[in-house]
Amino acid sequence: MDNPVVFMTPMFVEFGKLLFLVSIAPLIIYSMKFYALGFASIFFRKGREDMFKPLTGRNLPRVSVHIPVYNDPVVVDCVKKCLEFDYPKGKYEIIVADDSSDETSGLLDKLHKEGGGFRIIRRKSRAGFKAGALNGCLKASKGGIVVVFDSDYSPEKDFLRRVVKPFADKEVAFVQTRWDYKNPSTNRISKLAMISYNAFHQCSMPVKDRIGTAIFCGTGGAIRKDVLQSIGGWNEKSIGEDIDLTVRMLCKGYKQVYLPGVRVKGEVPETLKSFVKQQQRWAYATTKALKDYFGSILFSKELSKMQKFDLMLIMTGFLTFPFIMGVTLSTLLTMLPWFGPGVVGEFFSFNGFVDSMSKALGSFFSLEGVILLGLSCGYMFECAVALIMQRKYRDIATIPYIFVVGLVLEVTNTIAVFKALLGKKYSFYKTPKTSYRGVIVK
Repeated sequence: MDNPVVFMTPMFVEFGKLLFLVSIAPLIIYSMKFYALGFASIFFRKGREDMFKPLTGRNLPRVSVHIPVYNDPVVVDCVKKCLEFDYPKGKYEIIVADDSSDETSGLLDKLHKEGGGFRIIRRKSRAGFKAGALNGCLKASKGGIVVVFDSDYSPEKDFLRRVVKPFADKEVAFVQTRWDYKNPSTNRISKLAMISYNAFHQCSMPVKDRIGTAIFCGTGGAIRKDVLQSIGGWNEKSIGEDIDLTVRMLCKGYKQVYLPGVRVKGEVPETLKSFVKQQQRWAYATTKALKDYFGSILFSKELSKMQKFDLMLIMTGFLTFPFIMGVTLSTLLTMLPWFGPGVVGEFFSFNGFVDSMSKALGSFFSLEGVILLGLSCGYMFECAVALIMQRKYRDIATIPYIFVVGLVLEVTNTIAVFKALLGKKYSFYKTPKTSYRGVIVK
């Protein structure tokens, strides 16, 4: 009796070819975006910090530093760093929103008892997670400028003086600084995470700053308190409160500033699970924001055509993952004839497998295959440009590892995207740091 898999192989192959064509087209379009950002970033190496004069004396605005924390003992180091700011003591306050249920609360109480200098607010529940904690800080704030730090971030002494400079322009609603990293060399995952975030901050953000679509990244940034209040505060229904807030502010016509010269260090994920979960949360949050604010972006009278175009590219970015998955599946289907009866038949033939693999690799490295690979590798190009601009040449060898981790991300991010589009609930996952274990919150 004929093997049914062999019998159906031609049909699988034709379907695979069609699926490949449908899937590769949008990937090439987005790949061109990354090529463009990589090239453009060469001309936008410097930020706009020099355009703003330093503020002194009475011109210095009052600042409220908000630090949301949940079971993160590392927050003690963050608070200590904030207490060392060279900003006038009467001009800034530190508010820690402590939702912890472990030793973190005791450590904060001990630090407060030893020297004070900051306030601790505690809620009865973790409603709204990070967004809820930040709204609690907002209600307790006295400053006109709100600065947000995740608990693992360590700012420099001059951070406040530099981040408030752009607010001399009354139309500037928020300022984002550049992320730097404490643990990029721990292992291959942490290095890959660093490369990914580095490409965004080195190449994408400076260009978006000029367009007017830089993103408030959730930490290491500052926002006008009155603007934050006028748009309803942080969205407690979103697990991506930063991208949600960004879209709402930009659609109202507010300006943004990105300061690549001002860096603040934080941790990157060190395990495959934590990296994948973080990416999955961002995929869900960004896609949900697209669903919620598609009309607001499209019909905003405050946004320019270029801003609308770039925001749409940002918001639809994670929609590429179903297509990446389509390319992978289509490739497997079109490879069926190469493996013949030795693999899809009734028995396994080692010699047949080796012969089939040589044919498959030969086809992959054909002129057509190389061209398609080149057209779809824009993201790798952006990553490489970012590393070269920083003279981190050795880290370029880690870039191909994106393909390996991508096999996992194409599945997990696709699930997250469809959950967001279908309105399914997504469980909040707290990215683990080196000083504690991650917890999934239902």
